[in-house]
Amino acid sequence: MTEDEIVEKIQRLPGLLPPASPEAVAAVEQAVGCPLPPLLRRLYLEAANGGFGPREGILGLAGSDYEHHPDWADATEFRETFNEEGAYPGLLWLFDWGCGIWSVVDCRDPSGPMWGWDPNGPEDADFVRLFPQNMAFKEWLTESLAGTLEKAFETSSLQAIAERRRVPDEPSAFPSMDIADRLDDSQILAAAAKLGSLPPPASAAAVADAEQKIGHHLPVLLRRLYLEVANGGFGPRGGVLGVPGTLAPDHWADIVSQHELFSSGEDQFVPDGMVWVCDWGSAVWLLVDCRDDRGSIWVWDPIGPYPRAESLDPGHDDALFPLNLSLPEWLSMALSETLEDVPASAFRTLARRLSGRASP
Repeated sequence: MTEDEIVEKIQRLPGLLPPASPEAVAAVEQAVGCPLPPLLRRLYLEAANGGFGPREGILGLAGSDYEHHPDWADATEFRETFNEEGAYPGLLWLFDWGCGIWSVVDCRDPSGPMWGWDPNGPEDADFVRLFPQNMAFKEWLTESLAGTLEKAFETSSLQAIAERRRVPDEPSAFPSMDIADRLDDSQILAAAAKLGSLPPPASAAAVADAEQKIGHHLPVLLRRLYLEVANGGFGPRGGVLGVPGTLAPDHWADIVSQHELFSSGEDQFVPDGMVWVCDWGSAVWLLVDCRDDRGSIWVWDPIGPYPRAESLDPGHDDALFPLNLSLPEWLSMALSETLEDVPASAFRTLARRLSGRASP
């Protein structure tokens, strides 16, 4: 999408605020200490004084009638208040995701590199509040208009999005992978039971309650793992999420809480019957389809592939795709550590390779 197309697209949005005045743009550029990125400048002057972008849109400039932030309408005022000591030259806080988390544009570069601001981490030397998003303003806005940035943030974090965009997808660089022989259910249960640091099994009542809240029976193998081995924690990376109850170490959520967050009400990102079971990191999740006797595994990757095609339309629906593995096949590979080093950027390549297999 060209810059002209982006400007025209935003100009056609309903309920836009009037454009900013040249004086308001000059004032923010003086406060920041450098010109706004040309696309952002054009949008303020030719489209609207704020209110475009994700959700209710970015902050406006002086004179804006932006009403969606409880404290701020003018990005210039916010910057001057927040940056009293001048610690962040050239940066302009544009959009508040909530909980103190912001998207920030770097005006020192005409492309407008985007940064994330998140003050909610631990007070230690390794925590960084300001970090690069690994995308420019044009890309950030294109993802916003398509709804993909919102999907990725709601199901992960700005840090995870930044990691997903850290390096381009390179299918040719993904090594060949031996597909592990499928274990039978008893072998999977035995292999999972040998893993360390697992929580105790879930109760039958807890599993039944989870199924009732999700609205579907869990695949038989997953149900047996919860009841006979552990309430989550088995599988690759941090392991499969459990049902409500005693969770695996480092697990902050369970399959019911994730279902309620991502698969109910207005925030239903996936079809009914799909359960969020494994956070792979880098804004990527793995889900199991409970409508399918095989328990097919699906991948949620709203911010991929990267790089994008030039055109990204609203309603872009490539966020969810089948991995072409059943739950037993996926767990067979996971328990053999075949999947442990698969980067988030490789799942599309892996899915394409697996699609060519003969059906088991």
